[in-house]
Amino acid sequence: MQKKISAFTFITMSILLLMGCQPKANPCQLTSSTVYHEIEQVKELLLAQSPYMNINNKRVVKNIDSIVKALDKKEVVDSYKFESSVKHMLKELGDRHARANYIGNCYSVKKYYLPFALAPFKDSLVVVLAKQPKITFSPYLENFPYLTHINRQNIKEFIAQYDAENDYAPKLSKLALGVEKLNEFYKMKSDLSVGDELNITLRSRDFKSDTTVVIKLTDSKSKWRDVDSYLFFNEKDGNLNQLLFRQYEDQIAYIKIPEMYNYSENTAYFNWLKQKMDSVKNTNALIIDIRNNGGGNRDLIDFFSNYFLGPEDFKIANLARYRGEVSDATKKSLNSRRLYPYANFKEPQAQQAIDEFMATFEPTVELSNDLYSEYYYMVLHADEDANAFTYDKPIYILTNEMTFSAASVFASSFKDLKNITIAGVTTDGSSGLSKSYELKNSDIQFSFSHMLSYQKNGNIFDGIGTAPDIEISRSIEQIMGQEDYQLKTLLNIINNVFSTEK
Repeated sequence: MQKKISAFTFITMSILLLMGCQPKANPCQLTSSTVYHEIEQVKELLLAQSPYMNINNKRVVKNIDSIVKALDKKEVVDSYKFESSVKHMLKELGDRHARANYIGNCYSVKKYYLPFALAPFKDSLVVVLAKQPKITFSPYLENFPYLTHINRQNIKEFIAQYDAENDYAPKLSKLALGVEKLNEFYKMKSDLSVGDELNITLRSRDFKSDTTVVIKLTDSKSKWRDVDSYLFFNEKDGNLNQLLFRQYEDQIAYIKIPEMYNYSENTAYFNWLKQKMDSVKNTNALIIDIRNNGGGNRDLIDFFSNYFLGPEDFKIANLARYRGEVSDATKKSLNSRRLYPYANFKEPQAQQAIDEFMATFEPTVELSNDLYSEYYYMVLHADEDANAFTYDKPIYILTNEMTFSAASVFASSFKDLKNITIAGVTTDGSSGLSKSYELKNSDIQFSFSHMLSYQKNGNIFDGIGTAPDIEISRSIEQIMGQEDYQLKTLLNIINNVFSTEK
């Protein structure tokens, strides 16, 4: 009996010893089979629920196939590096609300920055700046202001390679968002450290000569900020709030909207805004500045409708279709965006406005009735109980390439209405109802839109944006923080109109 027990013990210990010699699975690495499973899961969700997958199916599938082919050569893939693959899959959708982020614990973020600030200029230039006091800037190299290459790679190609999620943004937005990431360089390239060296090539003011210098990554951030882009409403700070409202010569009023505030969470702001609107009743013109407004809620569109429309006016602002069945939760999300089906509009004027609009509406993207909901409409009208007035003087909405999401919808909603002019540059159009999902094996959280949203002219928002009626780009002086050239130019335009009319 003793011999049998000893033999059994020997065999058991041998098995345990052999098992201990096997390499342990690295929790931060994914096997090829796991990666394929994760990719297939993303693909199935997109096919089933993404309207942008319908529109751009060929290029999305082609991209997925190329990613799978590249992964075929690898036995394992780092979890945090797989994030890049998912981002490249999603970017081909052209969905400006599509995102992917690694949320696991396999690595910690190392932060490092370029030793200067960068700003987008016109449609293709990147200006290199040294930060000065009071949010002003000067040239990093006086005679060579433009960045053209990083480590001998063209800056446009560099942005395209490392800023995947903005690849299909409108042209100006793509440059601006890429430059924003360059200002936080670790977000652009995650495999470097403080002290690492880069070769950068700068171009002269006259575009006739270049110089290459070696710089070191630093732990100190020198991020560029556009004029007044750092402002926000603070109920307790009257001095700060004064910067959001001004009156200029010839009775021109100016209101800056720093974000698309939600009424229920920002009642004080809406009370403040109503006081300011009451004070501009007798002015000659009104400027609404939504530059650098990253979006939020549509309550402000409703608010300004009470002032921008007459009591009998019903105007279509936006319409959308949802991919799949509209659940109660989805209906709530659509309603929070002021989007409702035709049957919900009981006023004959609203029904007539929709009927007349749809008689000539031509969507640039046709959708299958079998896969999508009926149209949901955002109809603007003045609320009789709002205690407002109709502002019938010229209204100018000032936009730029960082006007995004609900702010972009704001510009599009009021564009082409009587006495309203859009000025500035094309917005970073986007209007989606996004939902989030998680890939459990790779710790990747990703989201994409389930709604396709149309502008009044039939264009979708994403990748197109809303173009201005009057184009005004930044000047070098505005980039340096020395003046607000776009606002100054708009004021001159308005004053010239007044002078001509007198």
